[in-house]
Amino acid sequence: MSLNSKRVAIIAKVETKEGVDAVPTGAANAILVASPKVTPLDSDKAERNIVRPYFGNAESVVTGVRMKAEFEVELAGAGEPGAVPAWGVLLRGCGFAETVVKDTAVSYAPISTGHQSLTIYYNLDGVQHKLLGARGNVSFDFQNKAFPKMKFTFTGVHGGIVDSAAPALTLTPFMTPMPFDAANVAHFNLFAFAPAVQSLTFDMANEVKHRSLPGGTERVLITGRKPSGSAQIESTTVAEKDWFEIARTGRRGMLNLEHGKVAGNIILIEANISIGSADYGDSDNISMTTLPLALLPYDGDDEFKITIR
Repeated sequence: MSLNSKRVAIIAKVETKEGVDAVPTGAANAILVASPKVTPLDSDKAERNIVRPYFGNAESVVTGVRMKAEFEVELAGAGEPGAVPAWGVLLRGCGFAETVVKDTAVSYAPISTGHQSLTIYYNLDGVQHKLLGARGNVSFDFQNKAFPKMKFTFTGVHGGIVDSAAPALTLTPFMTPMPFDAANVAHFNLFAFAPAVQSLTFDMANEVKHRSLPGGTERVLITGRKPSGSAQIESTTVAEKDWFEIARTGRRGMLNLEHGKVAGNIILIEANISIGSADYGDSDNISMTTLPLALLPYDGDDEFKITIR
């Protein structure tokens, strides 16, 4: 019997106790994804490296077995201000804290301690892969005339692979996103300047490590992060904005994006940044400037914030 790679169901839930199956369900914990991929046996190898009087491979043994799941999720609101977006659970598994202001907004910001873990079930056409104690990394991608999206990569303790019918998914909490275009971007500011923007990306660059030591507890940890990004904007004159001077002097500044104009489907991004360099490109015979971004904390855990309202 063949397995159809298009029939994938993913559900995820925050664990009450790290590494203990939170038992997610399709009715309450479904995730609407694109481009899913599972790595059933991600591992290291213990190599023998023995020497014999002839050529050839020596045996190796798989060690440090874990499981990985990768997928994309559209970036959209929750339907009304103060409602938690259906994808919020995933950011909590990527080292973000969730803050809810009733009837107003829900925000997510990275934290350095107290990272939550997830149980993730990845069902591939009737074959269920279970990740326990899962933590991961997320990147954000805004491209002109395309739906904004988040790309997730999770690593979890190997929880087993069994034949199991795919859960029935309730996906209604996932709203249809708004394209990243002139009609839907309320404002975009970079160093207190409002350029025309072609694309914007952020990568939290979490350092996700699988730990399995004799006498210890098998875990997946986020041990650091070095977030970065990139903005491609229409080139300006020096008089309008001297991006090269900003990059050369290492000045810090703010990036602010408000995407969406209807309450319940508005995405706000705030980032404390510096510009690493500035380089020219081309789009439709229009000069573009690409600005690599470094996300920098001021008081700690404040280099990036995403708010849904």
